[in-house]
Amino acid sequence: MAREYKYKIDKSFIDFNGHLAEFGYYYYGVDGLRNLCEDKGCTPELYEALKIGPITFQTTVSFKKEVRENSMIIVNPRIISISEDCKKWSSQSDILNENQELCASISSTGAFMDHTSRKVIPPPKELKEKWRLLLEIE
Repeated sequence: MAREYKYKIDKSFIDFNGHLAEFGYYYYGVDGLRNLCEDKGCTPELYEALKIGPITFQTTVSFKKEVRENSMIIVNPRIISISEDCKKWSSQSDILNENQELCASISSTGAFMDHTSRKVIPPPKELKEKWRLLLEIE
């Protein structure tokens, strides 16, 4: 069950060449992933209560087609892998135009960080269960 999030490109994300700037792709891709997580119950309030949260180690983006101001885009975010202990994860957010053509693909790797120790740790059971549900989204 794929999730998609639609956005209208704001002019504040347009670069000097008249198309979506690199940081705009990151913004929309990450916002889509955040929305997906929240839709599955991984809310800021839950992370705060558990004193843990996801962090990103590396992100890459591949650009395919230009996106211009006022264009509508569709972000299809998903978690593509989680380690056995759920400590580490990887995600991908595809950004498509209104014609369903791939404009960019953003891939990230990350883990969970304990807010107190500031160290990478496996998440508690409650969070593991919610993140495992994210793997079921294609």
